[in-house]
Amino acid sequence: MLDTNDVFILELNKMVNIWIGKEADVEEKKNALIIGKSFVKAHNKPKGTRVVRTVENGEDVHFKSFFEGFYKMATSHEHSEACKQDIEKLANKKRENVANLMTKLGANVEVKVYLCENGQPRLLEESDHGHFF
Repeated sequence: MLDTNDVFILELNKMVNIWIGKEADVEEKKNALIIGKSFVKAHNKPKGTRVVRTVENGEDVHFKSFFEGFYKMATSHEHSEACKQDIEKLANKKRENVANLMTKLGANVEVKVYLCENGQPRLLEESDHGHFF
């Protein structure tokens, strides 16, 4: 679902992550943190909610764990078979950890993903979470 030409918002309980594609609009890139802070205010997020800016190809393991198939993208480059297996093993472990955490936290936990269009967030349907193109 993450598109190099756009900016997306990943909403978590006490963190809002702004993902910036390499080919995104220059104004959206410059205003990413402002968009994130406005989002926190507009959605009445808890006091102390962090706004984090993540650039394409600079994603950490925590960010990647919210997206099905993220690690498969990483193996599309020429790597040894052992490296591909290690990445997939890590991805599966991270997915398992996220599933366990969500189970422990209960039904009150929500993860929302937004697409930034013209400086405004648009909520993506859950069926669109974790898809890449």
